Amino acid sequence: MDHQRLIKLATLAGQIILESGGEIYRVEDTITMILRSYQVKEAESFVTPTGIMVSLTDAEGQIVSLIRRVQKSNIDLEKISLVNALSRQLMAEPLPLPELEEALMEISDKAPYSIPFQLLMAAICGFSFTFLFGGSITDALIALVIGIFVRLLQLGTREIKLNGIFINIMGGALVAFLATFFTHWMPLETNFDIIIVASIMLLVPGIAFTNALRDILMGDYLSGVSKGMEAFLIAVSIAIGAGTALAMIGGVVA
Repeated sequence: MDHQRLIKLATLAGQIILESGGEIYRVEDTITMILRSYQVKEAESFVTPTGIMVSLTDAEGQIVSLIRRVQKSNIDLEKISLVNALSRQLMAEPLPLPELEEALMEISDKAPYSIPFQLLMAAICGFSFTFLFGGSITDALIALVIGIFVRLLQLGTREIKLNGIFINIMGGALVAFLATFFTHWMPLETNFDIIIVASIMLLVPGIAFTNALRDILMGDYLSGVSKGMEAFLIAVSIAIGAGTALAMIGGVVA
């Protein structure tokens, strides 16, 4: 058994989950599960939001270890599901390492949903949250349009690898500007508060906050606090962007 190749593939599986928004305990469990599927008796993994450390002991007592830095982060629940399914398949019937590598690379290279579909879902999100907060059909249609623009901003800024904090500051400012435009500068009967709250829901770090709580409940306090701080900073950046835009626009409107 090529343990060096095995540990690289197990780490790649964990990296895919971590980069796709998975919980820390899920990453550690998946790595350990894959290693033990290949009869590795001693396997350990320690994962943080920005790094993966894995070690195993082979039959001769030699320790093989690997550290991998993780910088990219996105939300892709489909990739998480595919890696989870693969790891459970390996527990029942281990694949040859070349086939495992091929399966993992196929998951890693899997294209995200098309841009039109992402824009549609963003529009539906804004539209639906408006009714949840008690808005009218006019409010919902405005939030629908804003949702499309917010998603376009996210896609465009990620292409140039802009920092997530700045993306959310820009997103909050864009929501505030468009909500003000549709409610104050157009002859429409609307509810400004509902529109802006429903539109901002597209930026709210719900998954990051949920993962932070789940990691803390699983005993991963370091990762839980780190994820919680990430969610807090995202929320603050949204507030900074929206607040600054409202303050600037308020002076113009006044």
